[in-house]
Order: sequence, then structure tokens, then C-alpha cells
Amino acid sequence: MIVIPALPVRNRHVSMVYHGEHFTREECEKIRSSADPNGWTEGLVGGHGQDGAPAVERKARSVVEQRVKFDQASGYPLSKVLRVISEVNSSYWQFELSGLAYDDMPYLMRYTGPRQDKYDWHIDMGRFHSASRKLSFSLQLTDGAEYDGGDLEFFNAAADRATFRKAGTMVIFPSYWMHRILPLTRGQRDVMVGWVHGPSYR
Repeated sequence: MIVIPALPVRNRHVSMVYHGEHFTREECEKIRSSADPNGWTEGLVGGHGQDGAPAVERKARSVVEQRVKFDQASGYPLSKVLRVISEVNSSYWQFELSGLAYDDMPYLMRYTGPRQDKYDWHIDMGRFHSASRKLSFSLQLTDGAEYDGGDLEFFNAAADRATFRKAGTMVIFPSYWMHRILPLTRGQRDVMVGWVHGPSYR
């Protein structure tokens, strides 16, 4: 007797990139103004340091960043980010999620034209703290008219780059999907970026 394997349950949304306007311009400005002017540090790239640890590698990634400040009582703005991600995930990817990780909290990131800041093709999953990332998010804090270049692009996935540039827009995508930030040529782009973790795929 020949046993024919059953077809697996397939989710057609596994390569989907979601975007929606979830924060007001006032909220975006409040998040931007919460940044410590002296708190910016160079962004790191995984796999470039000793034993594969993250290191500064400006040919691959040029950006400054600092951890997002949040209200200790309410968790805002991270509580709102998590609420949106939970709702979107339940409708599309349906991943098993645990939440934010204490050693991998979200960042404010700043790309500027004079530095020609960028981030080459990469995925957000890797070794160490990034191994359990399931969903990535990018919250646009700066209106797209304030800068040139700096677009968020995805490899082989339908995405509306123009819409991504609107302040208040959240982009959510699986952390295994390849993406990049094109070089910024004028102005400044501020964005909140983070990752929701979960147990290993099985």
C-alpha cells in the first residue's frame, strides 16, 4: 500500500508585510522628543565582531540609536505597539508570541543625510538575543517630506514604500524576511524599531 502524505496546513500570509496608520503625529512627536540628546550610539551589526558578536560596521549599517523610553506605569508607547501587533498577528501570521524581551528592547533610530545613513540587506533573526525574534516592527516618526532616500524596502515582497514614509505608520513583518534601508541623502528620518519574541518554530 502506498501512503500519500497529507498536505500541511499552509498560511498564505507568511511573506506578508503589513502597514497601517496607528499613531497620530502628536504621538510621534512626543516619542521623538523623549530621546536623550546625548544618548545616541552607533548602531551595531550582528556577526561582525569577535565570535560573531555585534559590532560597528558602517559599510553595512550606518545609523545612531538609543533605547525607547516608556512610561513605567502604563508601558506606553510600547503597550500600544504590542496591542497593535497582537491584533494584526491574530489576523494574519498567527505566530506563537511571548512579547518583548528584556535584553532586546525597542530602539529609537535616527538616519541623517550628511552621514548617508543606511542599512544593507539583512534579516532580523540571528544568534544570541535575536534568535527568538518572530515579528519585527517599524514605526515611522518622521514625515517622508522631511528627507530624501531612506526608504524601507523588502526583498521579493509586495510593499508600498510611499505609504511607509507617512508619520504614524507601523510596518509589521516576519523577522525572517529580508529588508533594507536605502541611503538617506537629505534631512533626517526617525523611527522606532523593535521585535516581538516567541518560542522556536516547530
